[in-house]
Amino acid sequence: MGKSYSPVVADLYMGHWELDLELLAASCGGRVQSFCRYADDYLVLFEGSDDTLSAWVNLLNGKNPNIKVTTDIEVDRQLPYLDILITRKEDRFSTKVYRKACSTDQVPAFSSYTETRYLRSAIRSDCIRAIRYCTTIKTRQQEFDFIRRKFRQHGYPLPFIESTIQKAQADLRLKARALPSPPSSTSPAAPVRVSVPFAGSCFYQLKREASKIGIQLVSKPSLTIGSLLCSKAKHHLPKLQESNVVYKIECSCQVDGDPVVYIGETDRELGTRVREHRESWTGAVRSRANASAFSAHRDCSPAFDEVKVLNRANHYQMRLLLESAYIRTVGRREAVLVSPNDANVNRNSGALLQDRWLPIIRRVCQ
Repeated sequence: MGKSYSPVVADLYMGHWELDLELLAASCGGRVQSFCRYADDYLVLFEGSDDTLSAWVNLLNGKNPNIKVTTDIEVDRQLPYLDILITRKEDRFSTKVYRKACSTDQVPAFSSYTETRYLRSAIRSDCIRAIRYCTTIKTRQQEFDFIRRKFRQHGYPLPFIESTIQKAQADLRLKARALPSPPSSTSPAAPVRVSVPFAGSCFYQLKREASKIGIQLVSKPSLTIGSLLCSKAKHHLPKLQESNVVYKIECSCQVDGDPVVYIGETDRELGTRVREHRESWTGAVRSRANASAFSAHRDCSPAFDEVKVLNRANHYQMRLLLESAYIRTVGRREAVLVSPNDANVNRNSGALLQDRWLPIIRRVCQ
């Protein structure tokens, strides 16, 4: 359990286990006309009496003591299989969406602190089930009416629901008619996606701004139940062994009672970068002595041993944006030129950000 190859090994064994299903059914006087399997759920079309079916199941249970077979038989020619309700008619089968009796039909409320695309995706997933599972127009329309009632009860506007249903239907029709695209030697580059905490309406503004430099922002919850329950139990790397971080080093000198800080980013281990700062500050590496941001603070005492991690990001451009945001907020540097309220060791203000986005950046960094 838990290994990446576990599903493959289980599937291989079950393929071996089911080789003689038809022979065992024939030995009991029955017949397996057809069967299929999804994970550990079988759908079997069996021909024979109830006693024959029971004898066949007993033979299956005797194959391996660790595998027990239980059965559900159709009632009124209907049988639920996974999330599909199958109805057997004289000459064909029909299907529609099936919900268990314990289903609560809970979805995120429209007023919840959630990105809009997740709210729309909740409707779309139900619509796709209705279109794919319902074989008749009548059952499909009944399912759409149920979707409208369910989401209306959670505060979703009716125009929002209707537009999502129409979009899902149009997308599936286009997908069904789509032809395979011809092979291309110059395939487009995959977009760079960066996950950031959702910050309400500010997230959408930041998303539009990031798209201008080729970054596609996706939101994630800043705090989850899993993180609250498992944050203390999980093993954490020592701070100096972390990589892909934005960090802060305070200096002993102060401006308006606040310590002067240095904001930096690195994709290497933080301890390696701090050691380079210390060597440059002490002049141990002469080639980097004058290039160091701490070269003008030789008479001070930077707190290299108390470095703090401000944020984490795997993508280089995202770390640059975060570094720039913290330089202009934590270090109070509003421009490249040093101002009277500047409390930053950095020699510049990082990546260029428009001033009108500074309040948004402050909210994200808080």
